[in-house]
Amino acid sequence: MDFTKAIKDSMEPLARDISVLCRINSVEGEPKPGMPFGEGPAKALQEALKMGEAMGFKTENFDNYVGHIEYGEGEELIGILGHVDVVPAGDGWESDPWGGLIKDGKIWGRGTLDDKGPVLTCLYAMKILKDLNVPLSKRIRIILGTNEETDWKCMEYYLKEVKPELPTLAFSPDAEFPVTYAEMGMLQYILTRPIKEDIEIEGGGAFNSVPSSAKVSLPLQMEEALKKAISESEDPSIYAYEAADGKLILHTKGISAHAMNLQKGKNAVSYMMQLLSKLPVEGELKEIITFYNDYFGTSLYGEKMGIAVSDEDSGALTLNIGRIFVKDGKLNLYCDSRVPVSLPIEEIEEKVQAALKNSGYHYEVASKENSLYVPKDSELVTTLMEAYRKVTGDTESQPMSSGGATYSRTMNNCVAFGCLLPDQEDTMHQANECLELSNLEIWLKICLEAIYQLAK
Repeated sequence: MDFTKAIKDSMEPLARDISVLCRINSVEGEPKPGMPFGEGPAKALQEALKMGEAMGFKTENFDNYVGHIEYGEGEELIGILGHVDVVPAGDGWESDPWGGLIKDGKIWGRGTLDDKGPVLTCLYAMKILKDLNVPLSKRIRIILGTNEETDWKCMEYYLKEVKPELPTLAFSPDAEFPVTYAEMGMLQYILTRPIKEDIEIEGGGAFNSVPSSAKVSLPLQMEEALKKAISESEDPSIYAYEAADGKLILHTKGISAHAMNLQKGKNAVSYMMQLLSKLPVEGELKEIITFYNDYFGTSLYGEKMGIAVSDEDSGALTLNIGRIFVKDGKLNLYCDSRVPVSLPIEEIEEKVQAALKNSGYHYEVASKENSLYVPKDSELVTTLMEAYRKVTGDTESQPMSSGGATYSRTMNNCVAFGCLLPDQEDTMHQANECLELSNLEIWLKICLEAIYQLAK
């Protein structure tokens, strides 16, 4: 069908609604009565449902955990899984991260790419199908979560408490085009050991992020050795030190990246440990340095831990040390592995525990997520690929695998589909997150074609 005019007519209201939704600070907050993840996510969910209701769709709010926006008739259900919560704004913005500013051909604000822009794009695609009275044989349901950026308690509540009808086929517009048919398993764990000495060491902030900075306190008398080690290092520019409170404070600068793409980063903790191994450090700090370099070093793929594996569909296992700190007499290391789709997470977990057996470190699992795999020749993947290619003319891009995690892995026959285009700047989780209006129009064309093809 020719949707050209309907798409053109939808662009201004779609951009306006994305702006409105992005003005709501929906970072997870303290729970309140009837607001399990705080006021912001609940407000954003209510606003999105209000938009759907104004378009004439059936909506339902499940205790501000999850909401539905549904259209059509038929026994089968097509699902679209997205979320309205966002990560914190952080520093470095050139405009108000909660302003939803439309300027210079872009919408600026936290959530424009992840994931408010994409879910509203799908909502407007549904509206076009409804307004044109396009014949469909299946119902379409947008499922909106409010806790995706942290621990997915929203989907846990939805599946266990609501126990909804599950879609026959589904996609999550929370990644990249064209299609992510495989998502690696995820194993996050904490390693701890008791500390008796006064050790000040810290770096990073989360399992799934490559640390961009790290620091450690050293004795003042180590200054000459530290100078020498820095001057002889591969990149002296990433190190700096200062004297404070009778100690030397060594700072290491890295490059932040998501753990699913840790190759794009530079782990400040790992490079700090590499430098520290060149210094005459004693006691428990030396033991920590030795352990870190023996088990992790600057490797990205778990070789030193003995867990380096790969498969054809998803590539190599990765191992990120996302955080190090001392608290309550314990050293803590946060570790994140993305596991190839063909391997059971339990197999990797057993290898990790075996490697640590005599290390003096305690292993505690923090999170485990099984992998997702939908065959590339399945109806779902081939239909979505055809829709993408029809709109873009891109016959080179192929279905992808990813180390990321989307709601797709919560259901059968669900994959990540969009909305970031192959040549589109990725500012998700970064300062100055923005969405180009020209790309938004392409998003709408692709999502509309995909939903139509799945539901017709």
